Amino acid sequence: MGLDQTVVRSRLRHRRRFLIGSAALGASVLLQGTARSASVRELEGSVNVNGKPATRATVVGPGDLVETGPTSKLVFVVGQDAFLLREHSSLRLDRPTSSGKVASVNLRLESGALLAVFGKGRRLIETATATAGIRGTGVYLEAGAEQTYFCTCYGAVELRDKAGRERKLVVAGHHTPTTIYAQRADGQLLATAAVKDHTDTELIMLDALVGRTSPMVAWQQREGKATELAQPEAPQRGTPEPAAEKPRRAKSKPQQPAKPQRPGTASESQVPQPSAPTPAPEAPVPSSPQAPSSEEELRLPPARLND
Repeated sequence: MGLDQTVVRSRLRHRRRFLIGSAALGASVLLQGTARSASVRELEGSVNVNGKPATRATVVGPGDLVETGPTSKLVFVVGQDAFLLREHSSLRLDRPTSSGKVASVNLRLESGALLAVFGKGRRLIETATATAGIRGTGVYLEAGAEQTYFCTCYGAVELRDKAGRERKLVVAGHHTPTTIYAQRADGQLLATAAVKDHTDTELIMLDALVGRTSPMVAWQQREGKATELAQPEAPQRGTPEPAAEKPRRAKSKPQQPAKPQRPGTASESQVPQPSAPTPAPEAPVPSSPQAPSSEEELRLPPARLND
């Protein structure tokens, strides 16, 4: 009986360990599933996923169509990729396909604007006028029927027009935009553009959602140190310039009056002498008293003749 009780107790202990381990495994799987399903991080305005209104509990993943209305936006995460879809946008996430050991996820931005950061692995982004192959990159794009604005915020991107007539490899450390046209503009299908409508802060936020430190952080730190060093140097370089200009202007002024000292301008030098006309009024002054003296002599009574 003692041996049987020992066996029973041993079996009970193994069973308890199995149940505890199963419960722990189930809890971990549940937590992972919950973390993956929490793909929507920010939602504003009117957003539809597969034609249905989205909420903070909506799961967004491959195969979904995401659409935003006016004054709306959606921030969501799919795996190691994070997205910010702006208003009036339509984004389709194709299901991933595997080719050997490399998995690719295709994104089709049919309209609107998208800011995205991607983890490791190949990605293919398509619009009406462009195709971009990326890998571990941050990008911002705006899609239209006639042209696509595509900014390589950091990383490497291979751009080409939809027909594959022109290609361009862009390796950027900080925002290198390109416009891809449906028809040639000034003889080009791919042309350089200016940065617009997205910020480093947004990229840093998206990378943080997937547990990465954005390269924009290091770039801002480098630029911050550079500007601090440049600020004191700027006034030192600028101050001597106005001082140098002043003596030049002072020298140029005496050169101008020196030129009129020519024979043709001698009369001009005499003209500004107003002292000549000033004694002119003084000349008639002494004559005025002479006039009354003669009049007084005429007014004297005539001399009488002696009888």
